[in-house]
Amino acid sequence: MTSATQVHEHGSPAWQEVRDLITERRTRFLADRVLALTEAERIEVARLLPELLTELREAAARRARESWMAGNDLDDDEASWPESARNNLDLLIEFDVREELEQLAGPLRVAGAGTISGSAATVAWLTRRELRPRQQTPSDTEHLLRVLTARPAAWHADVTTRLAGKIRTAADPGAPLVLALLRAGGIEPPPHDPLVVAWVSSPVVTSDPLVTTLLPRIFEAQGVGRALREERLTPAPTRWLGLIRRLLASGRLSRDQLLDGCVSRFLRGGDAADLRFFVRLHTLLDPAPAEAAARARDYLRLLPAAPGTVAELALAQVRRTGPHDSADVAEAIGVLVFRAEAKLARAGLSWLDERVRRSPATADELAPALATAFAHTSYEVQSRAVQLALKHAARFEKGTVLIAEAVPSLPVDLGARVAAVFGGDTTEAPAPFAPPPLPPVEAVGRFPGPTAALGTLSWNTHDWATVERWLAGFVALAADDRTALREQLAPVFGDRRPSLYAAARWLDPSQWVVALAQEAITPGADPGVPDPEPVSTWAGSSLSVRVMPDPAVEFRRRNRLPEPHSVSPPHLFVLHRLCELYRAFRTGALPPVLLATPTLMSGSLDPEVLVDRLEACAAAGCDPLSADLQQALLRLPRGIHPEAAERAGRVASHAAATVASWLAEGGLPDPETGFTWGYLEGASGYLFDEREPAHDGCHRDVRPVPVLRAEPTGHPLIDDLLRKPAPWRRGDHGRAMAWWPAILPSHREVVSVNYLPHLLNQWSAPSVDPAHLAMLAEADGPLGDATALILATFLAGRDQEAVPLLVRMAARGGLPTGVLGRQLGLLIRRTWFETRPVLASLAEAAQQGAQAQVWEILMGLLPVLLPGEGERPTVTHAEAVALAADVALWSGARGEIAAVSTHAASGRNSRFARECARLRDRLAGHDASAG
Repeated sequence: MTSATQVHEHGSPAWQEVRDLITERRTRFLADRVLALTEAERIEVARLLPELLTELREAAARRARESWMAGNDLDDDEASWPESARNNLDLLIEFDVREELEQLAGPLRVAGAGTISGSAATVAWLTRRELRPRQQTPSDTEHLLRVLTARPAAWHADVTTRLAGKIRTAADPGAPLVLALLRAGGIEPPPHDPLVVAWVSSPVVTSDPLVTTLLPRIFEAQGVGRALREERLTPAPTRWLGLIRRLLASGRLSRDQLLDGCVSRFLRGGDAADLRFFVRLHTLLDPAPAEAAARARDYLRLLPAAPGTVAELALAQVRRTGPHDSADVAEAIGVLVFRAEAKLARAGLSWLDERVRRSPATADELAPALATAFAHTSYEVQSRAVQLALKHAARFEKGTVLIAEAVPSLPVDLGARVAAVFGGDTTEAPAPFAPPPLPPVEAVGRFPGPTAALGTLSWNTHDWATVERWLAGFVALAADDRTALREQLAPVFGDRRPSLYAAARWLDPSQWVVALAQEAITPGADPGVPDPEPVSTWAGSSLSVRVMPDPAVEFRRRNRLPEPHSVSPPHLFVLHRLCELYRAFRTGALPPVLLATPTLMSGSLDPEVLVDRLEACAAAGCDPLSADLQQALLRLPRGIHPEAAERAGRVASHAAATVASWLAEGGLPDPETGFTWGYLEGASGYLFDEREPAHDGCHRDVRPVPVLRAEPTGHPLIDDLLRKPAPWRRGDHGRAMAWWPAILPSHREVVSVNYLPHLLNQWSAPSVDPAHLAMLAEADGPLGDATALILATFLAGRDQEAVPLLVRMAARGGLPTGVLGRQLGLLIRRTWFETRPVLASLAEAAQQGAQAQVWEILMGLLPVLLPGEGERPTVTHAEAVALAADVALWSGARGEIAAVSTHAASGRNSRFARECARLRDRLAGHDASAG
């Protein structure tokens, strides 16, 4: 924090006092002092404020630069830096300056609001970029209101109007102040749409004086509907609908004004989300027949193109009024059956049926609507149109020809029924869709050879394979030719990085790579970690106590390793291996070859190659490194390898004996893996298996809680790697995730379990991405719930790599399809993911050759997804069953899904029930429309 002595020392005592109150952030006292200033003192404060802001900004920039310079790995001469590094430093400094100035922004705004004379200049000061609050409820609003409303009324009104014009979004941090100023001064709000949106996005104020002027504007202001889209009527009206209901009851609002506003808003157009609030408001108003009749022409105008919910509302109002002109009715029915929504088209056909029954002479007038319905995309609508055409066949005269001409628009089975009565030509049935075969499985690529010459490696160490190659090349060249190693590394790593050695922890692989290179170029460059300052607990006492540190903690401190709880287990495993290499190189204990360098790009290691390396170490009289050995064991293929085990047993070293035993006994047994669904409620964590959430809306706090249990192996780093990950990420968890699959290429489900804490709710934090899953797909070992949830998340999120990944994994085999389906259902049930993106992903995968696997996924999904007791079926439930019926046809599936059969036998006539019956019949093998 900038102290008072770091800014100007000139000025009157009043200025000195104001300045100190600003830098000490005593905003309440500052407001009191500003209100008590004389005119001359106000002028002085207003004149000196910009100079103070400049000095505060420059002081913050100096501190930020000094801090970042002390923590980077670059030379002190900025001119020698790469342009990208300079630009990055400038951004970091700017961010820090903004953070520091934000702490002083409130007092600075209050001082300016109470002293700057011109209204335009005051607004310019309050809206300066570095002084604008980030939060919508800034802490200085109360004090700003005090000093602003104390100024002359005309000045107050001008400032308020100007500030209102600066509002751009509903979440604008300046909106609360503007609304408070409007209320306090009884000022007419200016005509500005974002102001209206900000008003409806703010808390409802009892007896709000702004209701009279701003409420009528909600029907015109762009963005109001989207801001209010979450308003609900049930189980009770939420804040704005509740307020409007109370105002109507008290007589403060006019029903006609609100109804006219809703209808005019509908006529202006917009998508369903933008109009949802106005539909619910119209429902709340519940127009009487006379009120609906007065607006009948407008309701008819809404039928052709309004969003479905609006068109349904308009149709309901039209049907409860009348009589209507015959031509208007025919036109309305025609536009309804033309609409894509099956519900509206069916409603149009019901109206047609009723009209013809009551007035048979109108049949020919309505024949065009039937012909239009024949071409509808919904089989159900087509079937209903055919039923009506046959039902009223005797009433058509001129319309007979029109109906006959429309027969080719119908499916073959329906067209044949109409043609038998009206004539016309039916179309041939299209060939059923046949998905292509799954793509061929590509072999996992060979791992490239070692090399220490990888150019700008120090700037890109996120590619695990690149670093593995470099480490293997480094070790080989260090054993063979130190001079050549130094010459290769100097052009890339030659500049000294003192800040590297000042860091207490080296958490990124790049730091270890740079340290290895620096040690090769300048042996002894690392001064080591200094001893901690002594702590004298018994200072002044006659007692003398010697504190003995924990050896493990002290080892980690001296070797710049983090505490185990502060990083993810696979990340810590990587750091131990890199640390081991660095220590061995500095002490001259580096072997001639690394054991663990993979032979395949999946991270797998050929047993025979490992034995070759053991023989090379033995021939050199050098013991392999412990962490390197443990990594090599984990990279061996699954199963028993007796020939390699026998070879390893003949090598005279403890490491070779360990490898021989590992190969002969089948390696690491599969640990117990999985997860349970958990969530936070308040400050407590719970499992879904123990209790369901007490209220809706906790889905943003849902997390998979990892399960990982393994028998001890006797290898400390492996055992530590197999500890259960923490369920909630924190601190430095989640680093170096691209390395993790190659650590355990034969036990990929363990890696997936470690990915789980980084899967959901990880915006602006390390997170799992499809590239990580793609690498797991090429690895070995059984897949289970953890991998299924990762893939399910990508499918539900419609990641562009998700469907290709699913198809490739289906082709490779071993995809846990049933588990994947269940996890997809739980994602929809328990998180923010929605059904339609999941169905779209599965449909694409089925159409690309994975229809058999997608069917198995759907078998796991439907029992979780479909409505249970007390739940109502939705459109998306019907769409899920419809997709399942299509995929069942493509895959030739047979059998039964109990939940589907139950809904099919419900006796209801909803689309959902009919789709369930279609799927049930198809699985039973007697679906009449299977072709």
